[in-house]
Amino acid sequence: MMYLAEYPFDWSVVTDRWPLFVAGAWVDLWVASIGFSLACGLGLFNALLRTSGIRVFTLPSFLYVQVTRGVPLYVLLLWVYFGVANITGITFTSFQAIVIALALTGSGYTTEIFRAGLGAIDRGQMEAARSMGLSRMNTYGHVILPQMLRIVVPPLGNTFVGLLKGATIMAVIAVPDMVFLANELNVTLFTPFEVFAAVGMLLVVMVLFFSAVVYLLERRLRIA
Repeated sequence: MMYLAEYPFDWSVVTDRWPLFVAGAWVDLWVASIGFSLACGLGLFNALLRTSGIRVFTLPSFLYVQVTRGVPLYVLLLWVYFGVANITGITFTSFQAIVIALALTGSGYTTEIFRAGLGAIDRGQMEAARSMGLSRMNTYGHVILPQMLRIVVPPLGNTFVGLLKGATIMAVIAVPDMVFLANELNVTLFTPFEVFAAVGMLLVVMVLFFSAVVYLLERRLRIA
C-alpha cells in the first residue's frame, strides 16, 4: 500500500493522446463489426445446413462448429496470418487476418444460436405456410426468420461483445488498435497502469453502450 501511495501516476500519457486511443478503439469496433457480420452470415448458413436433416450436410456442419469453437482465437489468428501464408503462398494483410479469425470463431457460436432459434419455432408454422402455397424460401424469409430474430438477439449481442473484446488481440500482428498503442506507449514511457487502464475503460464504455442497444432492441422486438 505504501508503494501504491508513492507511485508517480502520470495520466498525461493518456490525456495528451486521448484522440489516438479513441481512434484505436474505432479500429477495434470496425474490425469486430465486420467479423461479426461475416460470422452471422456463416452461422445462419451453417445452421440451415445443420437443421436440414440431410446427413451429408449435418455432419460437416457439426464438425465445423466443434473446430471453430474449440480452437482459441489467438491460435486461429496466428494460423491464418502466418500458417496459411507459409504453406499456400496466400498472404493476408493483418486486417484481413483478424477479420477472418473473428468470422470463423464467431460463426461457431452464431451457428448454435441460430440453430437454437430455428428449433424454437413451432414446426407447424412451416407446414401451415407451405400449405398456403408459400415456397420454402418465402416461408423462411417471411415466417420463420422474423420470429427467430426475436429469440436470437440477446445471445447474438453477447457474441458481438465477446468478439469486440477478442478483437484486441490484433495488436500481436501490428494492427494499430488501442492495445497496440498502449503497448507502444508502455515500451517507450513505461506507464503500464495508466495506458492499460485507459484501454479497459474504453472497452467497458463500449460494452455498456452495446449492451444497452441490445436491450432496447430486444424490448422493441418483444413489443412488436
